[in-house]
Amino acid sequence: MKRYIITFVIALVTSVTCYSQVSSSVGSSGYCGTDLRWSFDGQTLTLTNVSKRGLMVSMNNYDDKTPAPWRKKNLNIRRVKVGGHISNIGSCAFKDQTDLHEVVFEGTDLRIIGWGAFCGCTHLRTISLPFRLQTIETIAFAGCSSLNAITIPDQCRIEDLAFSKCDNLQSIEVSPNATLGHYVFAGEINVDGTIRHTLYAGEIRKIPAYINSSNCREYGLSRAAVEKCKGEGGASAVNYDYATSAVDTIIPASTYAHNNTYALILGNQNYRFVPDVPYAIHDARTFAKYCQLTLGIPLENIHVCEDATKQMILDDEMDWISSIRDRENKRLIVYYAGHGVPDINDKNKAYLLPTDVRGTRPSRGIALDDFYASLGDLGFEQTAVFIDACFSGINRDGGSGINEELRAVEIEAQEGHLTSGSLVVFTAAQGNETAQGYREQGHGLFTYFLLREIQETGGFATFGSMADRITENVKRQAPQLRLRKPQTPSTHASGQIADNWRTLRF
Repeated sequence: MKRYIITFVIALVTSVTCYSQVSSSVGSSGYCGTDLRWSFDGQTLTLTNVSKRGLMVSMNNYDDKTPAPWRKKNLNIRRVKVGGHISNIGSCAFKDQTDLHEVVFEGTDLRIIGWGAFCGCTHLRTISLPFRLQTIETIAFAGCSSLNAITIPDQCRIEDLAFSKCDNLQSIEVSPNATLGHYVFAGEINVDGTIRHTLYAGEIRKIPAYINSSNCREYGLSRAAVEKCKGEGGASAVNYDYATSAVDTIIPASTYAHNNTYALILGNQNYRFVPDVPYAIHDARTFAKYCQLTLGIPLENIHVCEDATKQMILDDEMDWISSIRDRENKRLIVYYAGHGVPDINDKNKAYLLPTDVRGTRPSRGIALDDFYASLGDLGFEQTAVFIDACFSGINRDGGSGINEELRAVEIEAQEGHLTSGSLVVFTAAQGNETAQGYREQGHGLFTYFLLREIQETGGFATFGSMADRITENVKRQAPQLRLRKPQTPSTHASGQIADNWRTLRF
């Protein structure tokens, strides 16, 4: 009798277990977006476009309060298969699916992987990103600690911390045309109760030109890994610190601390789609040294951004400036060395050209009018802007045009308008002139005489006298350079300080 009871209990337990397994699959399908159906077969969750008109479909976004349907059902998903004509993976769609090992994309239509979409998928080992993917949002793959390799496709934008805490990541390949946000590949450690970023130190097979050993920490990459990828540190290393001029080696030190002054310094030298700008990074670094040593600005008040993309300028650096409190009692210095370009399809409107924008698409850059307006609207007591760029479409060295349609024809671009705030703007050239490089001094011509003026006056000159001397020196030296062209700097002030800007100082 005992034997029959034991057999009955085993059979009962088995039947309950089988029923439980079957019941977990019953009804394991539904919709996660209009005309986007999901189904689960016990191991693989499949996303299918069921639109009868063949249109692209989009997945819903989720969060912890409104979890994805498969998360509600507590399904143990080991594999995700994404069909064609699906535009995005929604936010938090597969968050904390710890049994997930693999994601397969059957189509090439996916454009966006949403915020935290695969965050915390600790057993995810393999994912091959579609080559048309455009955006990987913040923390999309954060905490995928089994992921060991990743390839970022062309033109893809990877937002902040997208692959943070991927502790087993050993190899990355980033398309030269990709755009990276802050600390994309960083890890995290706890130091005395404070979370600190650690830097990715594994193999880098390919990386965009704008990432270098000086700015790599910003992206969560170690200097050693970047130098190894680029061959830096050896005989072929690129030297951005020429130190060929007296303005580089003799920098006067201030005895005053200007704690209420801030500096944003942009040096764009290595462009993806247009010729590089000689000396731009050296210009930016040296100007930063003068801000710290001669003008007495605290180091923490100085941001130097090299080879800046549009996102880095508008989303990161402008956000930093906006975060400064009590701006009406503080001063701001903005310096830019890089390309400017006119839009020949919009009355030659002037644009700053980030490193990830084509010269043939100037309207995707940063309109000079908008840039000035944004700075003015911040409401600083005083803002001084220095632009070592021209907007004629010609490079510093006189090479090919920045906009391929110009074919090295000099265009007279519109000057930016100052509509708000207390702004003084110093620009390197006027009209269709070229902002030239000064090879013998290792700087842009305008920047060299700007630095020399700060050096000789200790930074105490009024803006009026400084503008006069820079203009005089640049006009005199420009025709003697290799291009043999005139160059005339100009200075403009917003209406609010139009009558007294000449008496202002740093």
